[in-house]
Amino acid sequence: QIAKAGASLVQSAKGKRDDPAPPGTWEDKYHGQSGGGVTAIDMLEYILQDTKAEEAQAHEDERLAQHMYEDSMAGLKQEEADTQDGLAADRKLLTEKEGSLLEKQRELVDAQNELKALEKYLDEIRPGCDFIMQNIDLRMSHRENERMALETSVTMIKESPGYEAQMAKEHTTALGECVDVCKAKTEEHVECKACLAHTSVPGYCAGHAGVMGC
Repeated sequence: QIAKAGASLVQSAKGKRDDPAPPGTWEDKYHGQSGGGVTAIDMLEYILQDTKAEEAQAHEDERLAQHMYEDSMAGLKQEEADTQDGLAADRKLLTEKEGSLLEKQRELVDAQNELKALEKYLDEIRPGCDFIMQNIDLRMSHRENERMALETSVTMIKESPGYEAQMAKEHTTALGECVDVCKAKTEEHVECKACLAHTSVPGYCAGHAGVMGC
C-alpha cells in the first residue's frame, strides 16, 4: 500500500498539466511544493526499504525460532524416551520387588506356623520335662546306685571260676598253633612272640631287641 501511495503521488506529480507560460514579468524562481514532493517520495522509499528490512529480519527471526523449537522438541523427545526407559526399568524392578515381597511374606507365614507348632509341642511335653527336672536328683541317685551294682556284678562275674575258665579257653584258642611254645617259654618270650607274628626269632629280635630271649 505504501508503494502504491508513493507511485500514486509520483503519477499525480507527473500527470499535472503543464502550467501556462508565465507572463514576461514572471520570474521562474518559485518552486512551490515540488521539493516537498521529492522529499515525500524519498521518505516513502525509505519506509518501503525499512519495511522490507523488518520483514527480512522477521523471517530470519522466525527461521531461528523454528530451529530453536525443533532443537528443543528433539531434546524433549529424547528426554521423554529416556524417561520412558527409566520408567520401564523401575516398573520391572518394582515387579521383581513385589514378587520377592510375596515370597518373603509366604516364608514369614510358614515360619509363624512352624513356631506355633513348636510352641504346641513344647506345651505337650512340658509336663514330662517338668517331672524330670523336679526328680532329677532322685533319678541321678538311682542311676549311681545302678552303676555301682553293675560294676559289682561285673567284678563278681570276672572273679568267678567259670568266667576265668572261659577266658583261659578263649586265650588258648587265640594262641592257636603257638600255644605249646607260649606255654613252654611264657608269652613274653621271643619264641612265643615270633610264632604269633609268623616270623623268625632273629627277624623279630631285629626289630624288638629288648624282648626276653633276644
